[in-house]
Amino acid sequence: METMKPNKGTRLHTFFLRYLLFLCIGTILLVVLLFSLFLFSFSANIVLPANYAETQVSLSRDRIASSSSVTADIIPDLVDYAVISKDGQFLAGNLSEKEAFKAWDVMKKGETQGGSQFYSFIERENDICILRYYLVPQYRSEVLRKYLPNPQLLVFLLFIVGIVTYAAALAIHFGRSLKKKMFGLQEAIEKIQNQNLDFTINTSGIREIDEISISLEHMREALNCSLKQQWESEQARREQISALAHDLKTPLTIIRGNAELLQDTDQDDIQREYNDYILKNTIVIEKFTKELIDLSKMEKNIVREKTFVKTEKFLTELDNQMKALSSEKKLHVDVQKCILPERIFIDEELFSRAILNIIVNAVEYTPINGNVSLIVKGASDVVQFTVTDSGCGFSPRDLNEATKQFYRGDPSRNAGNHHGMGLYIAESIVQNHGGTLLIDNDLPASGGKVTITIPINFAL
Repeated sequence: METMKPNKGTRLHTFFLRYLLFLCIGTILLVVLLFSLFLFSFSANIVLPANYAETQVSLSRDRIASSSSVTADIIPDLVDYAVISKDGQFLAGNLSEKEAFKAWDVMKKGETQGGSQFYSFIERENDICILRYYLVPQYRSEVLRKYLPNPQLLVFLLFIVGIVTYAAALAIHFGRSLKKKMFGLQEAIEKIQNQNLDFTINTSGIREIDEISISLEHMREALNCSLKQQWESEQARREQISALAHDLKTPLTIIRGNAELLQDTDQDDIQREYNDYILKNTIVIEKFTKELIDLSKMEKNIVREKTFVKTEKFLTELDNQMKALSSEKKLHVDVQKCILPERIFIDEELFSRAILNIIVNAVEYTPINGNVSLIVKGASDVVQFTVTDSGCGFSPRDLNEATKQFYRGDPSRNAGNHHGMGLYIAESIVQNHGGTLLIDNDLPASGGKVTITIPINFAL
């Protein structure tokens, strides 16, 4: 597979500087646009200049001073007023008394400004007219003045909204662009997590991302090489175990045959005892050799054909073998059946071995005169085979590890005559049938419980 080659590409900080540059250009353009709109509103007479009210006050001063009384119709637009007697009594105006006396205090100080408010004082014959105005642009339309903030504030708000919207849109665009450039890297990480090492990473155009991608490529190659070596080593180990198991069969057969022949000869008690030791341990080694051969076949995933097997006949054979296995310990054997399908689609030899491995395990840990039962139950989508016993049950460690290869269980309850492959082989066979194997404890009987479930696509 071709390895990704490094290229110059663009630095990551250049990518972000590009974003900053676009943000600055957009900000400048937004300012120019708002400023142009502001100028246009002045030229179109939509917005009045900031000194409009002050100019109108200057033009109306003489008229207000000579008028017999001050009324609202002679007060300029955008100007508020109050009329106060010379001794400080509020007489009239649209300013409140509080606002009027605030203006009166400003006049007595000889000033014309109070905060953001400006005042003009017109002395008349019997009273003083106070005019209040603001030096800010205002809309000519009274409707706009009522429903919109003043033009300066409106422009500021439009700038804030515009810059935030533009920055968000720009960030989304650059974020998507960066995500697109990192897609190959993310895809490679997901494939490595899924143990799929058959992939290549395309260049992104960002130097730092490409450097990480190259590191991932190197890691992929090293991991691929390591897994290949591990697989080859595992294959060699399996072949060695398989060859060793087959090589042991012939001498073991000879040893067992000769030991059985010696049993028919005249022997004293010591010779007979030694001969029994030879025969008993030869049988143990033959059993272990058979398990190794079975394990080798399972690991090679040899494809075997499944056939339709009559359920009742299959269970009858299992019942007979259970009774034979349980006879030595005088166990009570019980086979229960419920809503069984007429036939099951299985590899009869392998599936029978899987269930018998579980039954053998149950018999081994059940005390003399104990109980071993097989419950077979059909349902709309599965068939279950449950083996229970009245032994000491599974320990917490057994529940987690009993189906692991070569696991022999808690030493305190290990009978010593098995090699930790029975449940492992059973689970492998069940999985080959598309089913599951569940290990638990049977609380009523205080013993172990193993349940095999075959899905409906394997049971008809």
